[in-house]
Amino acid sequence: MTRNDLLIIGGGPSGLFAAAELARHGVGARLIEREVRSHREARATAIEPGTLEILDSVGLLPPFLDAGEHVRRSWLYGPDMSELRAMSFEGVDCRCEFQCSLPQYETQRILEAHLVSLGGVVERGVTATKVEADANDVLVELVHVDGGVETVHPAVVIGAGGAHSVTRDSMSEPLEGATYQGHFLVADIAMQTPFPRDESRLVCGPDGLLLLAPLPGGRWISFQDLEEAVQTVSAEDVVAHIKVRLGGKYEPTDVAWFAPFRMHRRIVSRLADGRRFLIGDAAHLSSPFAGQGLNSGLHDGYDLAWKLALVLRGHGPRSLIDGYAVERMIADHHVLDVSDQVHRAIVGIADGVRQRPEVPAPVWDPVATALLRNARAMIDIDYAGSPLVADYAANGADTAEPHPGQRYPDRMRLGGTSHHVLVFGPVEDAESLARLGRRWSKLVEISHEPGLNPVRAGVPAGGVVLIRPDGHIGFRFPSADPGALAALDRHLSSYLIPDPTVCPDIADTYA
Repeated sequence: MTRNDLLIIGGGPSGLFAAAELARHGVGARLIEREVRSHREARATAIEPGTLEILDSVGLLPPFLDAGEHVRRSWLYGPDMSELRAMSFEGVDCRCEFQCSLPQYETQRILEAHLVSLGGVVERGVTATKVEADANDVLVELVHVDGGVETVHPAVVIGAGGAHSVTRDSMSEPLEGATYQGHFLVADIAMQTPFPRDESRLVCGPDGLLLLAPLPGGRWISFQDLEEAVQTVSAEDVVAHIKVRLGGKYEPTDVAWFAPFRMHRRIVSRLADGRRFLIGDAAHLSSPFAGQGLNSGLHDGYDLAWKLALVLRGHGPRSLIDGYAVERMIADHHVLDVSDQVHRAIVGIADGVRQRPEVPAPVWDPVATALLRNARAMIDIDYAGSPLVADYAANGADTAEPHPGQRYPDRMRLGGTSHHVLVFGPVEDAESLARLGRRWSKLVEISHEPGLNPVRAGVPAGGVVLIRPDGHIGFRFPSADPGALAALDRHLSSYLIPDPTVCPDIADTYA
């Protein structure tokens, strides 16, 4: 198996993280990027609490926390900068009760350094111009910046090339959905204000809306609506628009980057097709108002890597990879729903202010607000219904949360790339548990740690749960009796291979 057997097209955040995760799981990949140099555009800036938890699980949390601003709440302002409502991440069941806000090029810098530390590299100035695949072969044509042409036949292709993905085009998979009404302008600005650096703010006035979120170095990322489509925009236009929306009180002193754009809600109908996989913006586009697009791409790469690595290393059948498309389609649709909810709420408030400047403060439902907070934090992803999760709970425990498919909230106490079996109490048959451990010793770690709380895993005292490499619950049973362990063994056997033989060649897996 060589790294050329697995090709990742696109060196943005999704592609970088997928390559790094594959390397962490013991699989090398060739990562190409058409741009010769990394861009310096702020672009997607919000890293959500649930994503920070994932980064923590792979040892990447410290550099992100050091590089970014920690945004703990969002303020809604009406006309004349009147405070209407605040939404906080306080109380979200995560180590980090905040967003980490930093320019996308900083995210890419951190991820690339991480990939290099794992032995990977980004090949810049290499463009994939053609991808063709059938049941037996994949052909990719690469054009190098010096004009050289290369034809490669990888066993697997991961399309991480953004909205204009050549991999997606080769699959005849359009991004289906809709473009939101209106035109918008995003900018990276410097501006002196008394606004706290741990808050973002949405300002809605008769002249339109302005969303501001802090960036490192005293800068801000800004989003504003435009009255109509514009062919050209200048830095002076950015300054003027922001000054008006802030009531003339503040104005940018520097505009480093800006771009007019449209917002979308779009997704493919298939995330995978045989040997081809789509992640990130190549697979879905969501409104940036919710700040989840880049995050969803990182989650895609995180999910695909552990499944693909198990198969390519001979520890799982080909059907395991089918679980990527099943589970991430559930998650990505959920992200689009949440982003759509946030987008429509923001635009609705802005439109209401235009029509009636004395708009009253919105009425907020505490329960709905908590659900939205968890959704925005990206800790509510639920893979229930996937063939890779099973619930054998009884005696009413099946109503307890978290249930199989949901995130295990204490997953950060677990490390490595293995599955984990957590036993919460005495075991009726210690030999059965030991036998299970021997059978799955290469893939599963068994923990009988007394400090673990069964309620946090959705089982009563004495229960048993399986935590997958992505930190989601894969199986639960209310007791650790021989029947439960036998059921767990059957579940593991449904998508893993015990005592595997090493696959000598990556392509043999797909023979």
